Amino acid sequence: MRQRILGVMALAAMLGLTACGSSKPVDGGSATPRGAPVTRYDMANACYVLKAVETGRHALRDGDGRYAATAGAAEATPFFMKPTALGKYLFFAEDESMMAAAGGAVGSVAQPGESADWTIDTDSAGDFTVYSSSAERFLALDTASGALTLASAPAKFDFVPARGCKPFPEIRTDAEGATFKGQGVDKPVLGFAEVHAHVSATHFLGGGHYGRPFHRFGVTQALGNCATQHGPNGALDLVGNLMGGAGSPLATHDTQGWPTFIDWPARDSLMHEAMYYKWIERAWLAGMRIMVNDLVENEVLCRLQSLVNTANVLNLDIGDLVQEVSEIPSPQYCNEMESAVKQVQFMRDLQDYIDAQEGGPGKGWFRIVTSPQEARQVINDGKLAVVLGIEISHLFNCKVLQPGGLFEVASCDNEEIDTQLNRLTDLGVRQMFPLHEFDNGLGGNGIFDGLILNLGNFLDTGSFWATYDCPEDEYFYGAGAHMTTSLPAPLDPLSNLLHNLTQGLLPLYPSKPQCNARSMTELGHYAFERMMDKKVIIEVDHLELKMKSELLDMADERSPVYPLVSTHGGHGGISMTQAHRLLKGGGLLYPSKGNGRQYVSQLDKLRPLKDDRYLFAMGYGADTNGLAAQSSPRGADAEPVRYPFTLFRGPGWGPQFARVQPVVFDQSKVPEGNRSFDINAEGLAQYGMIADWVEEVRLEGGQQAVTDLYNSAEAYLQTWERTVNR
Repeated sequence: MRQRILGVMALAAMLGLTACGSSKPVDGGSATPRGAPVTRYDMANACYVLKAVETGRHALRDGDGRYAATAGAAEATPFFMKPTALGKYLFFAEDESMMAAAGGAVGSVAQPGESADWTIDTDSAGDFTVYSSSAERFLALDTASGALTLASAPAKFDFVPARGCKPFPEIRTDAEGATFKGQGVDKPVLGFAEVHAHVSATHFLGGGHYGRPFHRFGVTQALGNCATQHGPNGALDLVGNLMGGAGSPLATHDTQGWPTFIDWPARDSLMHEAMYYKWIERAWLAGMRIMVNDLVENEVLCRLQSLVNTANVLNLDIGDLVQEVSEIPSPQYCNEMESAVKQVQFMRDLQDYIDAQEGGPGKGWFRIVTSPQEARQVINDGKLAVVLGIEISHLFNCKVLQPGGLFEVASCDNEEIDTQLNRLTDLGVRQMFPLHEFDNGLGGNGIFDGLILNLGNFLDTGSFWATYDCPEDEYFYGAGAHMTTSLPAPLDPLSNLLHNLTQGLLPLYPSKPQCNARSMTELGHYAFERMMDKKVIIEVDHLELKMKSELLDMADERSPVYPLVSTHGGHGGISMTQAHRLLKGGGLLYPSKGNGRQYVSQLDKLRPLKDDRYLFAMGYGADTNGLAAQSSPRGADAEPVRYPFTLFRGPGWGPQFARVQPVVFDQSKVPEGNRSFDINAEGLAQYGMIADWVEEVRLEGGQQAVTDLYNSAEAYLQTWERTVNR
């Protein structure tokens, strides 16, 4: 964050809703001096030359890439200091090489790696030491020649502000202006809530997901070429090719990411990273103040993707493994609880990485919170409050086996539920999906797909769904699905695999939309009671239709009524009566978002159900990185988003924004590859376009829609407070 002079800060404080910080220093970094660093974090993303304290001379790279401290400050090699973690840096030179440890010498490398990753510390005198973990040696000085060397004892260095650096490659926010702070921790927050994201899906499906929201060696590594995981032309992207826009397991795509991004990210490219941290930052600049990150895994899809990966490694056709597939154990990394738990540390690593970019511990705009009070403090500071949730099919390791539907065996008991519930809450998880896409020991999942997920349920439990005709009712979200009765004729390796695994046929189902006949079990009832005792935010999405009502009944029996939430489209159906009960109980219903027009339509549908005892608002759950297509283009008949556009000022922005400084957003782009993202033409291709989507909402719904959106963070916090303050 930029530092402001004291007078400006005092004036902003008097105004109440203050500016927080411009995105400009973070985007490309500073190629100009920032000032002499005091701590080891202060040189982040700024330009310096390295000065040997003992001799007073500065580091200069020679023609062979070696370094010696022999130059004056004006002739020295300027380094753009790119943080790889807190207190760790790449020394990025103007020719794009990086200072690196090589044996006992100090030279240069063209690509970031372990040898170029240096740890900086301060000593008691305030000077700096530089350490190479890869060489297990300190940066030292040959005083006779001035050469930089590696030794067991460190030399002392200073970092002198300089000019002439070339910034390290990075995605830009393409935003001008400062986002806002709050008016006080005791005042309602201003901002919108994203209540269903999957930032931590990096290791989703056993490596089937390509890309990362951050990488210590930067964007070129985080968003590089997916051929490393998806194979040549993306042919091994089993899940993405089948469930994405192509809809075929034989589909292909251009694998190159940075800087050209030809085929991905895209709104329906499901297995490529769409939540790089700079894109999230752009959404934060647009006013996002709550983000719920759901830890996620799907064992069935992970096993199938692992099968493809195994075939690739062994240079076999998938069909060669079909006969033996039943003998292949589920890889340990596909265990849903274990995968989810590992993602907690990943989220904390991301928080630390953003702190490193912003200048030190606690200075980043991304803060993981575990209570509504903590969230209010973070938001008042103008930062993003990140809540940890979990969305898996085997919550608490409560898998169920139903061989042929003849009997069932749950893989958990009350003791396991208690153990795993305590484990998750101790790790900071505060929001939970009891079920996801398949039945488990707690009950039945809500049916919304009539073929692929029914096959998945068979592979996961040993049984296809038993169903009943969904009630003819008035729905907020439609219930059930038309069931596909048989697989298509085998035409490709995936269909061959599924054909063999299911003996070629699915059960016969009635022609009407079908709901899941399996509802809440005794284990499920116990788990819900314990989750309420632990004051967990409980999701109703993905529960079977009747099970949603059973859970609402349990919530009504609590005093006061226990609030429940729906965060991304119901999944399995929500009747108008159930939607009204959610809001009447002090809970919330935020949809999957859609484009601006669809969001406003959902808002108009929800508003008549509001309960005047509670603040009405509507955020969204985009489900980005979660096997969900993102919002569609504007449409030829819609007023287009015109770039650049300004948020927080002008038509549609009510009086609550009077003290908020405007932020101007240009088209999100990658100049190095001539790639621009246009929400009018391609919809929400990556998460930074949430800012563009906000402009869509303003165009479609005007001031009322903008108000309801920017009240959604406060409404979420109030629901959370009703959950815990009992």
